[in-house]
Amino acid sequence: MGEHEKKKTNKVVILLTLSDMLSWGPFLIISALSGIYLSEKLGMDAIKFVGIGTSIYFFTRAILQIPMGYLTDKIESDKDEILLLATGTILMGLPYTFYPHISAYWHYYFLQFIFGFGVALSVTNWRKLFAMNVDSGIEGLQYGFYETIISLFTAVLSILIGSLANLNETYFDFVIVSAGIVMMLGSLAVLMIFKITNRKTNKLIKKKKREQK
Repeated sequence: MGEHEKKKTNKVVILLTLSDMLSWGPFLIISALSGIYLSEKLGMDAIKFVGIGTSIYFFTRAILQIPMGYLTDKIESDKDEILLLATGTILMGLPYTFYPHISAYWHYYFLQFIFGFGVALSVTNWRKLFAMNVDSGIEGLQYGFYETIISLFTAVLSILIGSLANLNETYFDFVIVSAGIVMMLGSLAVLMIFKITNRKTNKLIKKKKREQK
């Protein structure tokens, strides 16, 4: 029973879930509203700008993913994954705090590049940490817990953000900036992983070092 209880309260899984909830929850909603928001800023060509900006984001993300994975695999400690994930989470939210100041298409493109860079730092390292820290035998339960929390948070947030953004442009600006701040707060959950000294990644690394001696 003691071992089972321990598995049910995997703090690393909970913190990684909280991090993704804060970073990806707002993004999923804001990305759907960005076309409307940018049309007010840049005019009717906003749809074209969003398409190009989305392409910049995915190209940036694609180019950096493999080098990022290669780099973190070469470093034995899990500290690099945690720090890069925290940095990436900040860079994901930061661009949205500048959205109210967009006055030209290239502003949006630059912010999409920053966002893509942040995602490249975040995604690979989050997946690696989550996969290495899930508990054997209840992987499905913990992945299910993650999906449930993300879905419920996004559902509630969608109603709130949609209602506020519908009021007027000032509220729309407030929603965009607030979403960026919430996304960056996900980095705090990531950094809290350092406090969990008995995390599986730590144990695996120590075990590997002992075997190499």
